[in-house]
Formats: sequence, structure tokens, C-alpha cells
Amino acid sequence: MENLFSYYTQVIFITFIVVNHLFEIYLSRRQVTTLHQHRNEVPKEFRTLLTLPDHQKAIRYATAKLNLSQFRLVWDAILLFYWFPFRGAEKLYLALPAVGVHHEVLFLLAFVMIQGILNLPWSIYSTFVVEEKFGFNRSTPKLFIIDRIKGLALGAILGIPLLYGMLLIYQGLGKWWWLVAFLFMTTFQFILIWLYPTVIAPLFNKFKPLEADELKAGIENLVTRAGFNAKEVFIMDASKRSSHGNAYFTGFGKNKRVVFFDTLLKGLATTEVLAILAHELGHMKLKHIPKSLATSLIISFFGFWLMGTLSTSNWFYTGHFIRIISPGVLLLLFSQAIPLYSFWFGPISSWISRKREFEADAYAAGETKAQDLISGLLKLYRENASPVVTDKIYSGFYHSHPPALERIKRLESFK
Repeated sequence: MENLFSYYTQVIFITFIVVNHLFEIYLSRRQVTTLHQHRNEVPKEFRTLLTLPDHQKAIRYATAKLNLSQFRLVWDAILLFYWFPFRGAEKLYLALPAVGVHHEVLFLLAFVMIQGILNLPWSIYSTFVVEEKFGFNRSTPKLFIIDRIKGLALGAILGIPLLYGMLLIYQGLGKWWWLVAFLFMTTFQFILIWLYPTVIAPLFNKFKPLEADELKAGIENLVTRAGFNAKEVFIMDASKRSSHGNAYFTGFGKNKRVVFFDTLLKGLATTEVLAILAHELGHMKLKHIPKSLATSLIISFFGFWLMGTLSTSNWFYTGHFIRIISPGVLLLLFSQAIPLYSFWFGPISSWISRKREFEADAYAAGETKAQDLISGLLKLYRENASPVVTDKIYSGFYHSHPPALERIKRLESFK
């Protein structure tokens, strides 16, 4: 019976690799087709702030990224086939010299390093060819290398103790190891979320309080009404890497922040900046971060329970083409194989995210003028060369924000 389970798991696993990647390529082709169907005319809702050349640049830029993504999808499928059906992961595990928990850690680190090196050319091409071609890249080879070195160092400082902790829990706590591992991982994640705004993010960018004279009064008014502190609004020097503009919220407790890219502020009027700030404050006021964390905890709990259930099932390992039962292999399978199965739940996550974006827009429309948020968003679409048309199915799988037309129409109703 176990051999039968293993066989069917292998068939299902290979099917998911092929079907998922072909479906993602299909979605990319749908999106390219939709973009090019609208390339000769700006939708009437956007004609006041979006010229035809801007619209066509956004379509060319999105098409270039989508074309690159399709090659990347083929590459990702090839790597999955190498690591699992062709037993590359098993060969790597057997080739390493260490013993015990050190062997498991070395195996996972070696996999991450090899995978990172194999995928590095895609990052280089995206940054220095695609982004450069459309005038967005401001990173230099030196800065690119420094960022990668910092990322590796930070990954080692945080990741190695985490791996040792997880593996020691697995080896020492019997059948309930998964529950303790869940609590350990959850604690670790909360510490990272708390540290990210003030410790981790400043390793890569500089942050300063948003204190422009003409903005100060408006910011203090908005932030106070939302129940926050004006000192929690910062500008980030994103312009040293890219000319893309954005804003985001992060952290919780005393470490929560609203962050504006410096590139965003240069092209917006004061009222538009305040409207976008109100949107970000809306996420905080409506407790979207705690809600997202709660959802993540539920999913994580189920994942660790499943990991504990399958940890001693030989068919699960052989069903993914690894004939070794070990905690390192188990973690690898859950990080690399399980996402193939969860891919089809992506639209649910996207729908929840878009719903929260609508809620934050509604909050902003109540605190500022809807028209200011509309004009600010349209300028962001223009400056970031983000297309204002999209295929609905593609958007349903990949877009955490509502399509431009839906978003603008919803805001128009608040005028």
C-alpha cells in the first residue's frame, strides 16, 4: 500500500509541476494579449492624467517583464525536475560530509546557496537590462553586489540559528515536536516583524521622518485622527536603487511605521501625498496587519501539523523522489514542493488583499478627498509605468491590489 501511495504521489507531484508552470505561462500570455488589445487607446477614465505615450510605455514595460517571467517559469520547472524527479536533492544530501544536526543544516544551506546562484542571472538581467531599458534602474553593479552580500550575511545570522532550533526540536521532543516548532517559528517571526522597521530595513536604506513644512500640519492632523504618532511617518531613500515610487506600512506596537519612497513624493501634490498617507493609515486603523498575522498563524499551524503528520511517512519522501527520511529533507520538501499544491489557493489570498485595499481607500476618501487619492494613484501608475488595463484571470491570481479601473470607479462613488 505504501508503494502505491508513493507512486500516486509521484504522478501527482510531476503533474503539478507541469500543469502549474504551463498554466502560469498561459496566464502571462493572456495578460500580454489583453495589454496589446488596448495599446492604441487610453481608457477614457484615465485620459486626464495619462497620455498615449505613457500608456504605451507601461504596456511595453509590462510586456517585457511578462516575457522574461515566462522564461523564468520554464527555468523554475527545470530546477524542480532536477532537484526531485532527477534526485538532485538526494544526491546533494548524500554528498555532504557532516553528521547529525550539522549535516541537516549544511544540506539546507547548500541547497539555498546553489539555488541562489542558479537564479542570480535572472535578477541581474531584470535589474540591468529590463529596468535599465525603461529608465527605472538606479542601482550600480557595486550596490547590487553589496545588497547581495548584506542579504547573505543577514540570512546567515538569522537563518542558521533558526534552522538549528527547528532541527533540535524535531530530534528531541517526540511526536509533539511540530507544535513546539510552530510556537518557536511564530515567536521568531514576531520578533522579526517587530525588528524589521528599526533594525533590519535600515541596513539597506536610510529613513528619516517626513517633516516637509507644507506637509507637516496635514500629516499631524491625519495621523492624530487615526490614533497614531506623526513620528511614525518616514521617507526612505528608494531612489538610490530605482525610480519607482511606492508607500507601505510595516511593524506593530511602538515599531509601526508608514514609509514613503522619496521617489513618490517628488511627483505628487501635497493633497495627493496626504490622501496616500490616509490610505496607509487606513490599513493601520482597520487593523489589517493583525488580521493578516492571524490568518498567517492559522495557515502556519495547519502546515506544521501536516508536517508532523507526514514526518515519518516513507511514502511522502519517496513520493517526492527522495529516499531519505530526515528533518532537513522534510523542511526542504515543505519549502519547495508544498507551494505547488497551494498555488491554486492564490486567488483567495489575492481577493482578501484587494478587499482590504478597497477598505483603506474608503477610509482615505473619508479623511481626505477621493479626487486627491484618484489623481495621486493615477500619477503613480504613470510614473511606475503600471498598465491600467489587465486580464481578470491573471489579476485574480497575482494582483494584491484591485485593478486600476475598479479602484478608480469605487473611489469615484465617494466623491
